[in-house]
Amino acid sequence: MKTQRFSILISVIFMFLMGLNVGYAQEKKEYRVYQYVIESARRSFEEVSEAIENSAVTNGWQVLAKVDGGVPGECPYKTRVFVLYDSVYAKQIMDANSLTGPFAVVDRVNLFEDENGIHVSVVNPHSINRTILMDDQAYEAMSEAHLQALRSMITAIVQGTVSEKEYGQKRKKGYIGRTMGVMAGGSFDGKINDEAVVTDKEFLEVVAKVREGLSQTGEKWGMHLVYELSLPGSDVVLFGTTGSPMDSKSFDIVKAGSDKSRKDFRCPGIAYGGAYPIEVVVRKTDEGVKVQLLDMMYRMKMYFEDAGKWAFMKNMGMPGSIHDELRKQIKAGLGL
Repeated sequence: MKTQRFSILISVIFMFLMGLNVGYAQEKKEYRVYQYVIESARRSFEEVSEAIENSAVTNGWQVLAKVDGGVPGECPYKTRVFVLYDSVYAKQIMDANSLTGPFAVVDRVNLFEDENGIHVSVVNPHSINRTILMDDQAYEAMSEAHLQALRSMITAIVQGTVSEKEYGQKRKKGYIGRTMGVMAGGSFDGKINDEAVVTDKEFLEVVAKVREGLSQTGEKWGMHLVYELSLPGSDVVLFGTTGSPMDSKSFDIVKAGSDKSRKDFRCPGIAYGGAYPIEVVVRKTDEGVKVQLLDMMYRMKMYFEDAGKWAFMKNMGMPGSIHDELRKQIKAGLGL
């Protein structure tokens, strides 16, 4: 009897340790922000662009926007970002976290060129969801399934070298720490700023006024509205905004990032085109209608942190300036 009890105890301890090891492995799994799907596509830029758009629609995505990004200097290459919306996936994200979820509900597919040809990459749901859902490991399988759906949608129609190479900042967890102990770190939910809280207007009226404000092109960074999405089942509207030279300056700063194989390319930073557009959220709450932006330095770190500490220090005024331009557009639209 004692021998049997001892065997059971050893088995329980072994299973417990195995559980710890599995949890540890999950915690330590690393993802980068972007993932290639196709390298060196075999057709022209415009042919690949048309193929991606058609395949997205055929496979159940709504194409919210197709945005040609700005490029640095005399760069001869192009970047084009497709903003895609899958309503089933978006509901899963919103059910996971209704506060932070709107910042993760759309997909961004980047079609871009360089010296090696035409490529297609995606913003990696693993990396983004882990940050936006604040390290909740319950959604790992959801992120993986969605990543594979994105990849299948692209590889089904675009011929070239299929790739799973990742680039951008590598992270073991979603939590983003402060750079040099001072710059833009913390939990995602603490980085959502209420730019306006409107108590004397109805939700749809606020939405219309924010739309009007964001539609006016910003003076310095060229920020302007490129898509609008009403999220079903919630009083939330998501706007997407981008502009040049905001994007081209970002690409010039990040350069090849952590991918040293691209450091001699003429304009390697356009591989990061999927970082944009930027999200503006309008939501109805018990406190009033809120217009929200993610802290812009924090957002830059999410998508461009592998530019390096020195690049962030040299350009530390840029995120705040972009944030100010968007805030000005919002408040102008609201008449504040």
